[in-house]
Amino acid sequence: MPFLDVPNARLRYDVVGDGPPMIFVHGAGANSTVFFQQVAHFQRTRRVICLDMRGFGGSICDAATFHPRLFSQDLARLMDAEVSEPAAVVCQSMGAWSGLPLAVREPERFTGLVLSGSPTPAYGPHHKVLEQVSERFRRVAAGEAVPPQDLGFSERFVAERPELIALYQMLARMNQKVDLSTITDAELRIMPEHFSDYRVPTLVMGGVQNRLIGGETHLAAARCIPGARTYTFTESGHSSYFEEPQHYNSVVENFFDDIEEERGVAEKESDAC
Repeated sequence: MPFLDVPNARLRYDVVGDGPPMIFVHGAGANSTVFFQQVAHFQRTRRVICLDMRGFGGSICDAATFHPRLFSQDLARLMDAEVSEPAAVVCQSMGAWSGLPLAVREPERFTGLVLSGSPTPAYGPHHKVLEQVSERFRRVAAGEAVPPQDLGFSERFVAERPELIALYQMLARMNQKVDLSTITDAELRIMPEHFSDYRVPTLVMGGVQNRLIGGETHLAAARCIPGARTYTFTESGHSSYFEEPQHYNSVVENFFDDIEEERGVAEKESDAC
């Protein structure tokens, strides 16, 4: 596994496959290994890069300096090291604090951006849900047994796939203990004026069966991002990529295929002129 040294942290990441680059960034519940079902699918056609965010999985950091403001900088450094062309980027939950700020600042790095199961840093009234998210993760960090449903898994998935719930919990125990409550800090908010020149094709997705952030929060977040498209999973919760991977992979694949087709049409029209 390759590592990347960045200020106050050492980042672990995984690279597999050949083709256009595709980067996955996980949320606060586990680490990059949770994307094993996405890696198996997309490595056939893309060069798939999965990042352990600082403090998660194999990425170690100085816990005293941990803050989400560093997430997008870490993603940029990873892209500097491993990507020589615009990349397809997929961010789950807290991972949106890596992808969206960077897409606002440096859109040329992206072919497109998928934000899944996340209020995103795009600020609006829906951000009040972050207080509940912080409270849930404080309870987990304190060693309290929090039901998987309260962390966003659907009732059906908890009942039918206990082995995958156990796997997810095992992966979560690999993470360093860091203070996640800072995700609510005002400095992280992306305000409407920051989106004045936003041009990255963006898909915001979420599952209806989500007791962590609610089943419609992704729709509210999308309204704060110019041009964002939406998709709703009716049968899963916060982690649709984990609960119904084939469905999730198909939606993500179709989104990036559509972007590439639209770009090709635009280039032909430009050449014709």
